[in-house]
Amino acid sequence: MSDELLISNALLWPAADQQPIPDGRVLIRDGRIVRLGKFHARAATEIDADGGLVMPGLIQAHVHLAQTLFRGVAEDLPLLPWLRRYIWPLEAAHDDESLYVSALLACAEMLRGGVTAFLSMETTHHTGAVFAAVEQSGMMGVIGHCLMDATGNYPPLAVALDDALADCDVLLGKLGQHDRLRLALAPRFALGCAPEMMRAAAEFAREHHLRLHTHAAEQEQEVRLVRKLTGLGNIEFLHKVGLTGPDVSIAHCVHAERAEWEILAGTQTSVLHCPTTNLKLGSGVAPVPDLLVRGINVALGSDGAACNNRLDLFQEMRFAALLQKPTRGPEALPAKSVVRMATEGGARALGWEKEMGTLAVGKRANLIIVNQNKLHVAPATDPATNLVFSHEPADVELTMVNGEILYRNGEFTMLDEEQILATAREQRAKLMQRAGLT
Repeated sequence: MSDELLISNALLWPAADQQPIPDGRVLIRDGRIVRLGKFHARAATEIDADGGLVMPGLIQAHVHLAQTLFRGVAEDLPLLPWLRRYIWPLEAAHDDESLYVSALLACAEMLRGGVTAFLSMETTHHTGAVFAAVEQSGMMGVIGHCLMDATGNYPPLAVALDDALADCDVLLGKLGQHDRLRLALAPRFALGCAPEMMRAAAEFAREHHLRLHTHAAEQEQEVRLVRKLTGLGNIEFLHKVGLTGPDVSIAHCVHAERAEWEILAGTQTSVLHCPTTNLKLGSGVAPVPDLLVRGINVALGSDGAACNNRLDLFQEMRFAALLQKPTRGPEALPAKSVVRMATEGGARALGWEKEMGTLAVGKRANLIIVNQNKLHVAPATDPATNLVFSHEPADVELTMVNGEILYRNGEFTMLDEEQILATAREQRAKLMQRAGLT
């Protein structure tokens, strides 16, 4: 009993497709769930949920921790000018210190909003600083080392193939058999990598049992350029170079063609839906219902603070649900489907569906407690409806990862909020100066 933790007096909601259990309990030992439901037990540590909703932790399936310090810098621009004028110069100007605090700031924001794990794409250098920040936070993460060569026509971020894979070797060597962190290979997009780099990335990732993470079909101009260069649609091209499959997650797919939906379905490739960013960059609305009906796994992400400007999955859930209704009818994409995308869909995109995404015996104790006794929620009804349309990050009372409490009642247990904020301001000013954007 000395190492056990018991959560009691909860509205226990183990999964989006399950019924909530009033006065439910969760017993945790060594970071994993050993019992849940209605039962009596004792434990060394007990937490009274006070009627709060206990559910699986949210999963950010597409995020750029490296871009958190860029928040509010690049506004009112479409994708390609946004990248070239601001994002790539800022990424190129990052050093270990600025990238570390950028990632730490992102982790703090996500933890406060109930996120327990994520899939990220970082930049082409200093990815070790991101690993260090996430390690400090206590979160689980699949961290993507970005690959980008001369194809992107931006020399400060271009890294030759052999050098990029050597960087991945170093990261893998330092990571070892880490329990919470994994490396992913993240070829940026079809306009940033030569076909040879993408093929080599796919081969390297599969040789080392790593995830693959990229972008595709985000904006119409991008799709036209890819077709001009390759003679193929964006997803068709990725499929040709080996970047589709159950180990691949592709962000956006807003303008994927109908024939490409079948490629995604047939290869069991995950799609990462970022509704707020797609709105802010004027990209469009992803055909999420069409993807889901074909059995394609769809997960949710906030993308980066540079184009969102928040890392708030409650906002993403709300927009994901609402965006489909004007053109498809009010019954399109119901709340339970959206919650499934933010939990089980994310777990599958990360390759951790056996470890998280639902609350079940044997899975990791990655969970959150959400306060339902709020003016904007009361009277609380269906948990899915509340979560998608009423709740906000401030309603999260507790965030737990691997049985460890990382955030509770406004306080972090592993992070110093005031220090993060002060350092972020300092490093942002230095970063802007280095990038020539002051």
